[in-house]
Amino acid sequence: MTDTTKEREIVVTRLLDAPRELVFAAFTEPEHIEQWWAPKGATTHEINVEPGGLWRYSQPTRSGSLSPFKVQFIELEKPTRLVYDYGTDAANAPDPVRTTVTFEEEDGKTKVTLQLMFATAAERKQAVKYGAIVGAMQALEELADYLATI
Repeated sequence: MTDTTKEREIVVTRLLDAPRELVFAAFTEPEHIEQWWAPKGATTHEINVEPGGLWRYSQPTRSGSLSPFKVQFIELEKPTRLVYDYGTDAANAPDPVRTTVTFEEEDGKTKVTLQLMFATAAERKQAVKYGAIVGAMQALEELADYLATI
């Protein structure tokens, strides 16, 4: 039996009090990305935001070790859409999560929608168990806080 799209996805939306061009820049310009997207204590090893480009970073775990992550940028359609694969940066890592971000203008504000598409329904279920929905909502909260400072 094949998993349906709905069984494999998480969708989170937030209206941000900032113009669309600035919100898109916050997702695609390294000087912004590292201020809100990367967790505190993270170290960027490489970043190239263009189709096919990579952002590799490590973040500390509760135990004090470092977890490596990788974002591979697939599509950038300024200022309306961004698509990337996100996952662990390791040899036997599970399939990355395909993330599509859309940016819609609404009366001088920007509606951001994150669609996370997992390879299987089981992977989605596991991610939800470990806080993927809350994590996506927290990321947009961090973005809102950052946008308020610039």
